[in-house]
Amino acid sequence: MLGDPRRRQWASTGLAGLVYLVLAVVIWSGVWFGHPTTTGTCGCGDPALFTWFMAWGAHVITHGGNVFFTTRLFHPYGLNLPATTSALGISLPLAPVTWLFGPVASLNVAATLAPVAGALAARAMVRRWTTWQPAAFLAGLFYGFSPFVIESLAVGHVNLATLVVPPLIVICLDELVVRQRGRAWAWGLLLGGLATLQFFISSEVLVMCALAAAIGVVIVVVGGAVMRRGVIGSKLPHAAAGLGTAAVTTGLLLAYPAWYSIAGPRPLPRQVWPYVAYYGSPWRTLLLASGPRDRGPNAVLESYGYFGSHPLLLGYLGIGMVAVLAVGLALFHRDRLLWFCAAMLVVLEAMSLGARYWPWRIFHGLPIVENVVPNRIAAVADLFAAAMLGVIVDRARGRGSASHPDEGRDVPATATARPAAGRSWPPLVAVLVAWGLAAAAILPIAWQYDLPFTTRPVSVPPWFTSVGPRIPTTSVVLTYPFPSSGLQAPMTWQAAAGLRFSMVGGGGIAPAPPAHPTPSARNDALAAADLSVLSYGWLPLPTGTPAQLGRLRRALHDWGVTDIVVPKEVGTPPAIRARSIPLALAYFTAALGRPPDEQDGSWVWSVPGHLGAPLLLQPETITDCATVGATGDPGAAATCVMSVSARPTAR
Repeated sequence: MLGDPRRRQWASTGLAGLVYLVLAVVIWSGVWFGHPTTTGTCGCGDPALFTWFMAWGAHVITHGGNVFFTTRLFHPYGLNLPATTSALGISLPLAPVTWLFGPVASLNVAATLAPVAGALAARAMVRRWTTWQPAAFLAGLFYGFSPFVIESLAVGHVNLATLVVPPLIVICLDELVVRQRGRAWAWGLLLGGLATLQFFISSEVLVMCALAAAIGVVIVVVGGAVMRRGVIGSKLPHAAAGLGTAAVTTGLLLAYPAWYSIAGPRPLPRQVWPYVAYYGSPWRTLLLASGPRDRGPNAVLESYGYFGSHPLLLGYLGIGMVAVLAVGLALFHRDRLLWFCAAMLVVLEAMSLGARYWPWRIFHGLPIVENVVPNRIAAVADLFAAAMLGVIVDRARGRGSASHPDEGRDVPATATARPAAGRSWPPLVAVLVAWGLAAAAILPIAWQYDLPFTTRPVSVPPWFTSVGPRIPTTSVVLTYPFPSSGLQAPMTWQAAAGLRFSMVGGGGIAPAPPAHPTPSARNDALAAADLSVLSYGWLPLPTGTPAQLGRLRRALHDWGVTDIVVPKEVGTPPAIRARSIPLALAYFTAALGRPPDEQDGSWVWSVPGHLGAPLLLQPETITDCATVGATGDPGAAATCVMSVSARPTAR
């Protein structure tokens, strides 16, 4: 039977978790007070990408196959899941939710629980260094609902918003390097397991954690050598045993997934994003949110799939938070923990500025590390800001008495009770100062948020919920818009159909092109580029030249396409609308030599294994017919092409 202190500890954790959960539900109230199975920020953009990944986790369990590779997307070439942002560590555990309620619901569950999990983990970390529970609660509140997390959730980056592992890694490192209680191998095993879990949530965050851990160990070793000579040598065997166990565990668990991601089929290019090292946060965004708070649309966020009003907050701390951390460091300057966290915060924030500044230049060009987006290092930097905030609030409240009131009663076994240094304050003054510091740090950040999130029904064309789930599982569907990083909505449609069929194209990070492409591969790449431009962007639209139509016909054969589906657009936001449905209908009609059928709100071609002859058309026919379709029924474009075409050629 648990004693009263342990029960109080669990009760306080449960209460904190409940408060965090209520806040998360309020933030996502548009989902949970509406239709959580069919409502989200958008069924487009990056939310569509992660909706697909949630569907994949459930699909691979029920249907079997290689969990790391699929041709359901980018057919027939396939997609390497560990090499992209597949978040298998989220989608696989939530597979039961997907089975019962669908991938939109499981993505909503993941997005709601992400800040709660991160907040609880940060609270547990800070409880090790504090004795006043509200201080740890506030630290968890800031970290779990930080500007980085809120913006990541807005654009559907649930892999980046799920930051439950970094605080737990810090706990393990604190035990192995500093406190050294318990068995080193046990903490090492736990650390290796956490690193593996983080790899399957976000390998990018894992790399950032590894960088931060290396920096932190160096700071601890150097600081200990300077301030406490002789201590480092006595702690080295325990730390080395634990860290060595963690390295071996991580190596064994991740050897195959990591190899698969960089050397398996369809790996990513060595450098995913051109000039990624320069994607840093401007230094001023540490203090000021970059983006006017005008309650109007934000074009940058809309391109990712969020249609609410929201400033850009990556890397934002705010003047209030920075001032509180500086004042707290001055007040409690004898606290080595504060100095350690401050050093980590400064170094990581400097790295988040990108290659224009010296810290990142150390790592610029290193394999794997070079694909870390610098401004995302704020995800780890915020953890040390949260730790400083919790410790400062705790120490301020502790100035009100010789020791903390709850010391020895409700302090977890892992906490380190530190009597307040310096002159005591009257108890009431100490409490007011503590809460005042917390308010000054957190309220200006909360004021920047435009919450709850703006949500909307996830639009899925009827064909994908009625016909799509019934077509043969060997079917290969080509949709318009062509799924790419510009327009990813077709991935939501495929997910809503239970991934029953394969799909040409796909969104997210594109696999690396083959080093020596075959003529067919080159043709397919050009045809995909034509379809991408036809669907999205600002480049001149394809006009259906003989070369373009010939590429498409050869690609349809290479891709094994069985169905072409062009849904009718009803209520589609302009920012994610395909460029021209009439032009697409004319384009496909000319390539296939026959008009489409109408099936449940979509124009559909069943593509035979052997294509018929293409139509003989004048160069301007397709664009002229698209104009006809644009003035009325889009389907008139296909009819127009058939009516003005010459006889089919013999080839």
